[in-house]
Amino acid sequence: MSKTFEINIKKLQDPTGSKQDVKKMKLGAIFYLKQLGFNQYDISTMTDIKRSTVQSIISRVNQTGTTLTGKSTGRPSSFDDYTQRHLERTIRRDPFQTLETITGQLRMMGKNVSRSTTRKWVSKLGFRYYTPAVKPKMNEEHKKNKLEWVHLHKNWSSEQWRQVIWSDESRFRVSGNDGTPLVLRKEGERYESCHTLRSGKFDGGSLMVWSCFWAGGLGPLVFIDGNMNQESYIDEDNATCHTGAYAKWWKRSHSMNVMEKWPAQSPDLNPIEHVWSELARKLRRRKNFIYNTEDLRRELLLAWENIDV
Repeated sequence: MSKTFEINIKKLQDPTGSKQDVKKMKLGAIFYLKQLGFNQYDISTMTDIKRSTVQSIISRVNQTGTTLTGKSTGRPSSFDDYTQRHLERTIRRDPFQTLETITGQLRMMGKNVSRSTTRKWVSKLGFRYYTPAVKPKMNEEHKKNKLEWVHLHKNWSSEQWRQVIWSDESRFRVSGNDGTPLVLRKEGERYESCHTLRSGKFDGGSLMVWSCFWAGGLGPLVFIDGNMNQESYIDEDNATCHTGAYAKWWKRSHSMNVMEKWPAQSPDLNPIEHVWSELARKLRRRKNFIYNTEDLRRELLLAWENIDV
């Protein structure tokens, strides 16, 4: 046996790569070894494949001349074009439905499906469950200002964006996202109005934090105790606590350059939202260790230190 083939045999006994690639490699090895005159026992030992499987493959080769299986002749899938269109319309009507509700609707149209089948069909259409974005209520003035800001900065260079420090506040709860409904949507549809929740008052057992980042890395994670007002907090999203006379004076006295016409109620324009999302993901992995605000403070600091930038 050649040295090259000996190496390939070792790969068969400790395979790497996709399951499909490994399967093809093993089928080819069985065929090749049979052509070299090895018996089923030897082939089974060298390839680490059950003898019954080796026997089945050799029989297939003798009958069909190939190691490949024929195309399945099983019953056609019940996930036909009509069902696909119906399922997409069902999801679009109410993207906050649970899988159980969707499964029930499929059964009402005569489809004998389980929850796992529904999940598979939903995935085939490109939908998956996400935590919905919390979208502030915007009036026409907010929308107009947002569009003006986008046009004002759409031709900025990468170097200009590297000079920007992005900052914002965010609130995290002891209970994490427990009780928050999930939304079924496709990739890229996060901020469509039908997939978002309106922001409102937060429950107790929570902490407000502020931070910032820029091209050079993350800033500190600052815990905010008390109410938001212009004397304590500096930020640039045109919320009233950020545009008062004291805040403006502080920025002027510290020679801060402020981005022009930043639109209020536009968290989707601030990339720090991605940082908050990553922080929330890390917290969810530690939710069993968070029982009060002191635990939450500790875990927030730990997670912040471990965010890769």
